[in-house]
Amino acid sequence: MLGGRTFEALETHVTAQTETFKFTAYLGYDEEAEIWRLRSVDITQGGILHKLSYPELPPLQAVLVESISEDVLAQLAQMNRSGEMMSNSDYVLALPGVKFQKLRVHTNFSIARGVEASFWFGSFSGQPLLALRQYAESLVEPAVPSQVGNLAVQALDRVVLPALNVVAGVRSGLRRPQTVGAFEDHTGRLMQEADSLIMYAELVKQLIVSTETAEAGPATRCFDAPPLKRVGTAV
Repeated sequence: MLGGRTFEALETHVTAQTETFKFTAYLGYDEEAEIWRLRSVDITQGGILHKLSYPELPPLQAVLVESISEDVLAQLAQMNRSGEMMSNSDYVLALPGVKFQKLRVHTNFSIARGVEASFWFGSFSGQPLLALRQYAESLVEPAVPSQVGNLAVQALDRVVLPALNVVAGVRSGLRRPQTVGAFEDHTGRLMQEADSLIMYAELVKQLIVSTETAEAGPATRCFDAPPLKRVGTAV
């Protein structure tokens, strides 16, 4: 089971772009604490856009795995916070279960929002949610066949049955004024279990892929790649 939720909302949208695989994070700089805080993450995978919001603005390194946060923070430390963009099309970071490529980092300043930044990987392969600590730490050990029964029971109880209750409610006219509360209870439970559903899906995938694919090695970087290139600066 996953630990406490670190994001308030997980939104999913269908986009017209069907071949895009992009991971983007939006940050804000806390002048008082002198740290970068995470505002949101967008993951575009095929024609689906997932948006994860972090209203409590946790430190970047508290949400993303160490290898990603280290690379991004090291780059931000060298950049002009008033506005600059750096790019490395040769960047490669391979983590267990996912590989990120083509890193870009952008900084900006506005009077209303202060110092901001964003970074994105132009492409990835594998499960991008493994860039987040809450998933990577839960999935660090490969799943074993003996877990299948337990996973199936948990998935049925916590995700599939509430989903079927929602469908049954819609079919029977549950959204009438006198029964709308029950409908909201079912949908609310599904929202609460969204992160668990992702974990179950990833564990099942680990069970059906080959041993070579499932047992990925430690994170590796393309150390021979050139550093990020300056694309533009503030005037």
